[in-house]
Amino acid sequence: MSALLTIDNLSYTYPGGAREALSGVGFSLGAGECLCLCGPSGCGKTTLLRAVQGLLENGQLNGRLELAGPRPGMVMQNVDTQLLCTTVADEVAFAPQNLGLSRAEVRLRRDRALAAVGLTALTRRNVEELSAGQKQRVCLAAVLAMEPRLLLLDEPMAQLDQSGRQALVDTLGQLKRAGHALLISEHNTEPLAPLADGYGQLDDKGRWQGVSPQPPIHPQPLPLPPEPPAVGGPPVALAQGLALQGRDGPVLNGADLSLAPGRRVHLFGPNGAGKSSLLRCLTGMLRPQQGRLEVVGQSPPRPETIFGQVAYLMQNPQRQLFEETVWAEVAFTPRRMGLPPAEVDERVAVALELCQASHLAQRPPLTLSWGEQHRVALAAVLAPRPRLLLCDEPMAGLDWDQRRHLLGVLARLSAEHGSTVLLASHDPLMQPEWAHERLLLQEGRLVQG
Repeated sequence: MSALLTIDNLSYTYPGGAREALSGVGFSLGAGECLCLCGPSGCGKTTLLRAVQGLLENGQLNGRLELAGPRPGMVMQNVDTQLLCTTVADEVAFAPQNLGLSRAEVRLRRDRALAAVGLTALTRRNVEELSAGQKQRVCLAAVLAMEPRLLLLDEPMAQLDQSGRQALVDTLGQLKRAGHALLISEHNTEPLAPLADGYGQLDDKGRWQGVSPQPPIHPQPLPLPPEPPAVGGPPVALAQGLALQGRDGPVLNGADLSLAPGRRVHLFGPNGAGKSSLLRCLTGMLRPQQGRLEVVGQSPPRPETIFGQVAYLMQNPQRQLFEETVWAEVAFTPRRMGLPPAEVDERVAVALELCQASHLAQRPPLTLSWGEQHRVALAAVLAPRPRLLLCDEPMAGLDWDQRRHLLGVLARLSAEHGSTVLLASHDPLMQPEWAHERLLLQEGRLVQG
């Protein structure tokens, strides 16, 4: 079987880079084969996919990289950067139209691609109204409409719940059986076990470790800090009968919530359950249509009145990173709180160290990997030492070491500063005992999990 992709002793150095971002990479991939790329956040997995896609125009690329057949199709880690059109149908038809194909051929490719990912019923939907998992499937359909033989996927499981992951694996399995080659960068390799023919490993410095028939072993959780005495006092957040209507029906339907000081709470629910909407209500960025809501003594909460007391780690870190350097990013809120410069410096240094991001202090945030951006965004919400910290899918894009470290950092914030932490995710925690309380959001209501 001839190879669709052949790589031999590939290395790459970014412009101005002090060392190689990739080195010694070598493997081949044929039709109907799947290789998973593994390694810690920032190790070069995305860089390797970009090299295969031909997106590394600058810098120093050495070694051999050969492709047979048409240009690969790539689904990026942050799918929002890949969506260009308003509706699902227009997005999937965009690339075939730009190939100059006939209208009939464009429609045929569009409809075939949408059927392959199970989105035929959403053809006329606005892409901005879709869940993260649905957006990812739209991007995959847009790639399939180009009819590539090699598919590149960057962390495709990061934003998906269990049912979404299974649906994606089923779709990729069909493509693999049809002869497509799959090169997938992924931390969570377990769902991909039915597809993977091997696991290519990069170390933390981008050095190729070869291909193994077995996935990497996940590390064990770290011990949690000792529990401090109960903080006491009124709830940090109190919600009664919250109602919020979405396009397809109720998002929140009489939700009640009480968050005590110093507690760690896991908010669990599938994609589209309303977790992000609930967190946005607690920040004051989204106003429920019914019900009473009080956050840190403010009713209703408004961003300007709870500033510095409530912090929000968004699902997509790029939406909250805007400064020129990581240091300035983490210092932004403490400075606006009017803290003395020496205390700002101390808080920034501590937050960066806790998030294992001190070495990134002078880097522009938007040039970092997805996992590094998550750590910087986390440092930025830790530095104010808020009374309430809201985390929306904070594990996405993090390797397993960083996931267990994140839980430890959030536990320390709770233990040392009495902060309440509400962590929303569509997956069970790797350390269930981290949470003092587990809430399940289903049918718009919160129930004890």
